[in-house]
Amino acid sequence: MPDYTDLAYREAVSKLKYLLAESYTPITPMKRVGMMRGAGGSGAGPLALAPSSQSDSQLAQPPPAELISFIDRQEEYIEQLEKESQFCREELSNMMAKVKDVIAENGESGKRTTGGRHHVSSKILTGPSIMLESRISELEAQLTQCRLELRKAQEEATTKISTSMPSESVLPTPLETSKQIEELQRERNELIETVNNLQSLVTQLREKEASATQKVKRSLDVVDQAQFEKNQLEMEVRRLKSELERVNEKQRESLQDANRRVSEAERRYAVQVERLNADLAAQWDTTNRLNLELDRAKRTEQELRRELAQRNTTIEELKKEMSSKTSSLQSEALSAGAERESLEAELGAARLALERTERGGRQEAARLQAEVASLRQRLDRADADLLHSRKENIRLNENVSMLEKELSLAKLTKESKEAGQSKESRRDEELTSMIRDIDAKHVQSVAELEGMIQSQTQLMEKLKDECHTLTKRLEDSSTRHK
Repeated sequence: MPDYTDLAYREAVSKLKYLLAESYTPITPMKRVGMMRGAGGSGAGPLALAPSSQSDSQLAQPPPAELISFIDRQEEYIEQLEKESQFCREELSNMMAKVKDVIAENGESGKRTTGGRHHVSSKILTGPSIMLESRISELEAQLTQCRLELRKAQEEATTKISTSMPSESVLPTPLETSKQIEELQRERNELIETVNNLQSLVTQLREKEASATQKVKRSLDVVDQAQFEKNQLEMEVRRLKSELERVNEKQRESLQDANRRVSEAERRYAVQVERLNADLAAQWDTTNRLNLELDRAKRTEQELRRELAQRNTTIEELKKEMSSKTSSLQSEALSAGAERESLEAELGAARLALERTERGGRQEAARLQAEVASLRQRLDRADADLLHSRKENIRLNENVSMLEKELSLAKLTKESKEAGQSKESRRDEELTSMIRDIDAKHVQSVAELEGMIQSQTQLMEKLKDECHTLTKRLEDSSTRHK
């Protein structure tokens, strides 16, 4: 409920209490006279004033004690209801603040990650809201019953007072603004002070009247003076009564305004109560929805926790597997390192052997090249010898042909040429055997040279194959250890 409505309601209730207490409080006879005379123009209110022409003996009787005690009980009950209503308002405001906090926390948790945790319990919101709702409905029923009883008591008091005094209807005035309410309140306070002053004056007048009566008893001379003073006092009383009438008229108007303000405040209070009920129902729906969302969030959190536990177990298993694989890989790395060292040693040995083989191959190639060169030289020499022998053979053939010619010429003389013919035949045989030996040596030297060249070629091919094999093994070992 807004502050201005609460203030207006409190002000109206306080004014009503004050006026009721003022109306039903036992007053002095002179004050009752003024109030009775002031109530002659309005019979609707509880105040009534007697006409100025009537005497003091025609004063209205005070309301009965049962009605006063009933009104006092009702006032105490109203105060208790107001306190309980204020407590309910405070609890309702606290609940609304809690609900707003919960809504804000849920909004912030929706913007954050789904793994956020909410620590708001639905039991905190459900229990007090139901209790406050039932308490508010109970207080509203009690307040309505109290208003009905208070209205009934006011009507009974009005009927009791109006039966003894004539009354007139009071027309209601239009609704005034808050400034007018404050001015009326200040005016009412001033009127109350004026009434108190008038009561003190009436008391003084009574004291003076008593002193005058005593003076009459003392002396007859003082009677005239007392009568004169009494007349003066009566005039003063009439003047005061007229002032009291005006004051009471203003008081009745303020009472009517207070009644209107009370009814308006009650109406506003009823509207505010309805609106608060609607807000409370909306907040209740919101609370239920938030509870459902909170349960959903809790279920989601539990599922996420289960997934997290599963992932943790999977991670632990992976860690164990990784540790085992790491140990195996470390052992493999150690073995690979040892193998690499051995391979590097083998590679170094192979390189040394390759270098030695290359050096030996180069040396052998140089030797073979030197041998080939020497063989070529020998072959050249053999070719030269063969050419020389062929030339010699040609020459010998020519010699043979010449000898054959000579032999044919020498046949004429057998006798002379028999000894020469045997020499020629031996010489031919020697030449033929020499030519055959030269040819055999030439063929043998050519075969030897071809065998040496073929063995040298095979050795070179073998060395190349070994070099390729060692190079391939070196590349494989280097790629395996990278």
